[in-house]
Amino acid sequence: MNISGGCKQRSSIFNKYLRILFIGCFVTVIAACPTPIMFPNSLNPSKTYSAGKGEVGGRLSETLGGDFKIGITDEIQVSGIAYPINDILSLTMYEAGIQINTSPHEKDKYLHIFGIGAGTYVQTKTDASGNNQTNFVYEGYYPGFTLINHISINFPLRLYEFEGRYNCFGDGCPRSIGAEPLQRYQGAAFVSEMDWCFDWTHLGLRIALSVPMQFWESANPQPVIILPSAAYAMYYKW
Repeated sequence: MNISGGCKQRSSIFNKYLRILFIGCFVTVIAACPTPIMFPNSLNPSKTYSAGKGEVGGRLSETLGGDFKIGITDEIQVSGIAYPINDILSLTMYEAGIQINTSPHEKDKYLHIFGIGAGTYVQTKTDASGNNQTNFVYEGYYPGFTLINHISINFPLRLYEFEGRYNCFGDGCPRSIGAEPLQRYQGAAFVSEMDWCFDWTHLGLRIALSVPMQFWESANPQPVIILPSAAYAMYYKW
């Protein structure tokens, strides 16, 4: 009697059902979540751009958004994002930031880039006046290294601190006459990320995967859930 073979088969079946259960729970959480937030991936190039150099292009996650980065000095660059999360629900995210490279040099293999920025995540409600809105600021550290020519990998780590408001309906809404049905909340989250960068003279390709971890949120009748996200982008460089 092959006991080990039977155990392996049962273990395989158990792991299969466990994966199905995990996927089902994940889908249920997302479907039941009234206010999900997906912070945009950083999608940084392998190095900050020198003065006058930069890139502009499009990023794709759930929908297509715009992205640019321009060098102000040899050490400092600015960036901006305009990103519609969902066209049907009119979810839009805007973000602007500054990145600083402590030692910009073409021969550098290891990167040490720091950044700070701010943005707004807006969801326009079609069935009531007002917006679901999150204003956030972040600080980031973007270490990375060059693998081979034209290919590098970054490991951005950003700390988001956000404050927002949203429309609510039901028992959690204020009932006083004249009061707007809005609730406010504050929170913070770490967003770790991995960026694969493929760079040539006038073309840049990026692949990014971020895994946020929210560690604090104020009392909130409509909890916010921050979701992982993947993104792909193509840039024209000059």
